[in-house]
Amino acid sequence: MIDVVYGITEECLHILFESAPYILFGLLIAGLLKAFMPEDFVARHLGKNNITAVIKSSLLGIPLPLCSCGVVPAAMGLRKNGASRGATVSFLISTPETGVDSVAVTYALLDPLMTVVRPVAAFITSVIAGMLVNLLPEKESSEAIPQDRLSGG
Repeated sequence: MIDVVYGITEECLHILFESAPYILFGLLIAGLLKAFMPEDFVARHLGKNNITAVIKSSLLGIPLPLCSCGVVPAAMGLRKNGASRGATVSFLISTPETGVDSVAVTYALLDPLMTVVRPVAAFITSVIAGMLVNLLPEKESSEAIPQDRLSGG
């Protein structure tokens, strides 16, 4: 029994040590993007309801090493800074699927074909989802309704 636990622990550590350089590389790329991206970039490039903004958002999310939980605050920040709904959804889908760290782990654990297929499929699905969201009508929020309309006057 102890040999089984030792074997599992040994293999887990082997995978951790094999993937660590790739994860660190992904963190470095994310830090560089954060440090060198201008603040008005989001509103200027991702604020329109068109396919270009959706594609740019997906391409922006591809190298970021964020998991499905960590991408939510980042997407909220994009939305608050002026990104369209479609661009935000595209970012939400492409980022956790195609982070540099997860693609590197795919290469280490699977094969080169899956390493190429994974980000391509994620890019295609994120662009399609972003465009579908852009086609949906935008709901009016209760904050946008003038007070005189609410009171009936």
